[in-house]
Amino acid sequence: MKINLSFLSHPLPFWKTSFVLFLCGLISFLGFAPYFCFPICLMTFAGLMYVLNQCDSKKHSFFYAFFFGAGLGITSLSWICQALMIDGGKFAFLIPVSLIGFGIFMGLFFACPALCASFTKKGVWRWLAFCCWFVLFEWIRSWFLTGFPWNLIGSIWTNYPVVLQSAAVFGVYGLSLITLLFFTSFALLPYKKPLIICSIICLCLISGGAIRLYQHISENVIGVHLRIVQPNIPQTLKWNIQKAEENIDTLIRLSANNNDNITHVVWPESAIPYRIETVADLRLMSAVRQGATLITGGLRVVNREQKMLANSVFLINDMASVVGYADKSHLVPFGEYVPLRNVLPINKIVPISADFVSGQGIKTTTIPKAPPASLLVCYEIIFPGEVTDNNKKRRPQWIVNVTNDGWYGDSAGPHQHLGMAQMRAVEEGLPVIRSANTGISAVISPYGTILKQLPLNTQGIIDSELPRAAEQTIYARYGNKPLLAFLIIAILFCCTQRNKKSV
Repeated sequence: MKINLSFLSHPLPFWKTSFVLFLCGLISFLGFAPYFCFPICLMTFAGLMYVLNQCDSKKHSFFYAFFFGAGLGITSLSWICQALMIDGGKFAFLIPVSLIGFGIFMGLFFACPALCASFTKKGVWRWLAFCCWFVLFEWIRSWFLTGFPWNLIGSIWTNYPVVLQSAAVFGVYGLSLITLLFFTSFALLPYKKPLIICSIICLCLISGGAIRLYQHISENVIGVHLRIVQPNIPQTLKWNIQKAEENIDTLIRLSANNNDNITHVVWPESAIPYRIETVADLRLMSAVRQGATLITGGLRVVNREQKMLANSVFLINDMASVVGYADKSHLVPFGEYVPLRNVLPINKIVPISADFVSGQGIKTTTIPKAPPASLLVCYEIIFPGEVTDNNKKRRPQWIVNVTNDGWYGDSAGPHQHLGMAQMRAVEEGLPVIRSANTGISAVISPYGTILKQLPLNTQGIIDSELPRAAEQTIYARYGNKPLLAFLIIAILFCCTQRNKKSV
């Protein structure tokens, strides 16, 4: 079968078309952080939509989208391979397997929406069906096999605060839908109306975002003075027993220097490399002044006899006593536990033999002399609608995200991780205080703007006030339910517009 692609000068057979779409997928990573070149995604996604809209074969529709998604998966997630080079490259042999796995994973989440949309009549109906199916599968990707909602299409706007404000109403999935509808509408130029309608919607959203940013008043919480510490300890030394004392001394030195007015010090994930119970290392008393609180990542002993540990955030007072904690609930497969451990002959990447134990879910935690907060460890921040207490009456007033992106070096990963923290701030209307071992540490306003930050691979501190939370957003109140209802209704309506020709 041959398809006449308007953006090419001559017809191409199936495999050549697939190769072109694979290349389009490969370069689409440039639309995401840290590049933010969204015109690339506009062209590539429009090209994909054009091909799908001309295709008569359901099988070909599936594979065209699969190759596009596979290319995007390989390039946009390749930064994960950096972690496999740690520990002397012991896991380097898994790099080809990982790249292929990322490609297949992302490819399927493009191919399945394309296949579902191929049952719909060509033209506007197939375009609408594909966009709705695609966003529905993005949502499925957020929980399927424990979930991995990384680089959702809507996240390409994290560097554009005016556009980002839409997430306060629709969330990132709604922003994905609007973005995809707009980008792919360029494949329907003969129809004109879809592009005009999408352009008007986008202009309205941009105008609304500009008004929201213009009208907001920046206020800080009275009496809360934060110090965010970024020790910049290389991942190769972080778990080195011989360097443990030196690493703690670095954190204490950065925390204690000129800290007269600091009320809360924030250290990154697993900053304390040993097991913590009710009393931490007494040396930590010198990290904070009298009456102040240390918020730090560490390993909590859940059951000493069974050697069960949790990856946690601790609240430690000026007497080195633990006054509160939150366990990480969403653990990283193969990083913090091994799925099917009795079957798979591999170890965790983290150099701790036992698997971590997951917590009981995100809860609002009382913080001494500060508003209540959500305490999130590492990639818990990437899950839309899952970063605050399910009980809306216990809404936190800020989010603390401790993380260790040192695994990923100077790659796109830490930038994309930071972008998702910005997205959560807008969705929830809450400031995010982020401490990362090697960066990027930041203070993020409830409108997603970065107020202060430390660049990658830099040792330093951020002294900052705590921004006051915005009013509870529409998204924070209702979550993804309205959008999911809209997607299902739209998909059902599109299903009534069936192809007359069956292939």
